[in-house]
Amino acid sequence: MIRRLTIALLALTAAACDSAAPPDPTRPDQFAVRLTVEPAAGGPVQRVILPEQALIAVQRADLGDVRVFDGRGKPLSLALSGGADEERRSVTLSAIALRGAASALTAPGAAIRIEDNGTARVVTIGGEAQAQETLSASLIDTRAVTDPIVGIALNVTLADRRATTVRLSSSADLKSWEPLAERVLFSPAPGAPSLGGSVLTLPGVSLRDRYLRADWDAGSGAALQGVTITTARTAPLPRAVVASRGLQLVDDHHARFAVPFAAPLAAIRLVQAGPVGVLPVEVFARTNPEQPWTMLAAATLRQDSAGTVIDLMPGPWREYRIVADSRSAGFSAAPNVELLLDRIEVLAAFNAAPPYTLAVGASAAAPRYLDAADLAPEALRKAGPLPIARVDVSGQKPAPIAVAPQPDSPFDLRKLALWGVLLLGTAILAFAAFRLARGNRTPEQP
Repeated sequence: MIRRLTIALLALTAAACDSAAPPDPTRPDQFAVRLTVEPAAGGPVQRVILPEQALIAVQRADLGDVRVFDGRGKPLSLALSGGADEERRSVTLSAIALRGAASALTAPGAAIRIEDNGTARVVTIGGEAQAQETLSASLIDTRAVTDPIVGIALNVTLADRRATTVRLSSSADLKSWEPLAERVLFSPAPGAPSLGGSVLTLPGVSLRDRYLRADWDAGSGAALQGVTITTARTAPLPRAVVASRGLQLVDDHHARFAVPFAAPLAAIRLVQAGPVGVLPVEVFARTNPEQPWTMLAAATLRQDSAGTVIDLMPGPWREYRIVADSRSAGFSAAPNVELLLDRIEVLAAFNAAPPYTLAVGASAAAPRYLDAADLAPEALRKAGPLPIARVDVSGQKPAPIAVAPQPDSPFDLRKLALWGVLLLGTAILAFAAFRLARGNRTPEQP
């Protein structure tokens, strides 16, 4: 009897596990995506930038399932790269609070005047000073910053649980302003930093001989003390943008989607698909259904706009939930969502055995990365950006990926099988104890 129960336990355990054999990470044909790589002219160590087709195939959060194979099927030596220019510099600049009338910033012909005492005021066309109230705006002098700017971190104090949109503009004459970037900040608790940070990523813009103006929602309770500007010798790569389909509208105030890859989402762009006006939303995420939802960001969707980019707090998230403010009417239709991913770049040491293949997407592939300094010594990296090997994608964008989430169900087959294993194992132990107790009885015992 015990033998039969043991056999049943082993069979049930096998059923609870994935019956499909994992792909063999030593074989290029076992990876989900394979793309031809052509080295550029230059040295053997080159940069390989993952295209969209490869990013959405990553199955490991540690990026362990990225390989470059040579013509013999042997993997090349790889290292994770920090980008084209790993040596970045930062400078902290103070902010000058602007004074004037509440409508001064948008008044035609208004300009900012910096006075001898270091204050900044908004003045009219004729040069007369406006009212002396402090505005929800600040001025930063960036004229001495010469290198391309790749990031601006806001040193800002936020009100508790109130989404605040901070807008940045630049000007050379303090009169004509050009929009630069904007970011929605949200503090979940008093004194807590903004979810997802307060850094605005820029594509290497120049603010030399220019001023930076920051303004935010009036009455939001925010205060800007200054900024920390990060510069680099070369501009960073733009984010990859992947279209999606299948976002699920659970009800008027809840939408859900799940990504079928492990490459981290840097942000999402939501575009309203119906007449909803202004709609505040919050974004939550989790890795799997067994985990609780974690709040990542908050933003405000606006009708008839090109969409709202919501930067996300990094993490190994796979499922996402968008919750509309309960005071609003909610979604009239499921919004369109675009997935924004930061580029992943590896260094590869090419040998003399072409052709080369970039292979991505094998959950059983453990990381094999070396240190970047092992492949590209500091002297080589300081000599200039390494050449970029070309990944052949035939000029085509990937088709919109399906992001429909799996429904939550207490009757998941895998869970039921595991519970069955546990109950059957308990039954075997109880039966064995019963047989042992009977075998130890004396003949006089009933």
